[in-house]
Amino acid sequence: MKSYDFLLFDADGTLLDFDLCEKKALEETLSHYGIAADRETLCQYHRINAALWEQFNRGEIDRPRLLYRRFAQLCQWLDRQEDPGQMNRFYMEQLSRHADLLEESAEVCNILSQKYKLYIITNGASLTQHGRFAVCPLTPLFQQIFISEDMGVQKPQKAYFDAVAAAIPQFDPALALVIGDSLSSDMLGAYNAGIDSCWYNPLGTENRSGVPCTYEIRRLRELLSLLP
Repeated sequence: MKSYDFLLFDADGTLLDFDLCEKKALEETLSHYGIAADRETLCQYHRINAALWEQFNRGEIDRPRLLYRRFAQLCQWLDRQEDPGQMNRFYMEQLSRHADLLEESAEVCNILSQKYKLYIITNGASLTQHGRFAVCPLTPLFQQIFISEDMGVQKPQKAYFDAVAAAIPQFDPALALVIGDSLSSDMLGAYNAGIDSCWYNPLGTENRSGVPCTYEIRRLRELLSLLP
């Protein structure tokens, strides 16, 4: 097994339980606007949001348009006349207060931080991610947190990983490993940057993207036996 010094972790869906954080924030937002947070409405938001993030990862849409359009499209579907920009700001404020952890993430990061230098690489919005990491118990274990909006470039673009590499003292891509749950963002970004990757795939989803991964795991604890 190859040795590494730098472990670059994605945040949401890898260490943080974004589904739970999102559910809490979205329910709080809908309640604030007097909209029932029923299953159909939540599912519709998820469909809209997922499609827009895929466009974002492909470079087809910028972040401001993404954040505005997800609530504009939801309001259109609901036949509501709310201000999508204000609605999104309220949602992001709620989201910034939630940093629920995925199972095993605390244990794994605590153990790995004793031997490796850990970093966060995230495409999350600055407002929400700064707030969430301010209350996240994992934050002290990481050397630095790289938020794409702060950097002006996002995963999977090579420029994002180049900026990360430039900011880490004595960084060597040959000694780095990217760990994340997204093929289109984390794994593709690592491949573009010439960095080894580990796909966290808890559902055992088939990789039909053609994006190569150096390793694949189903549980975060597998990193403890995978890494020397």
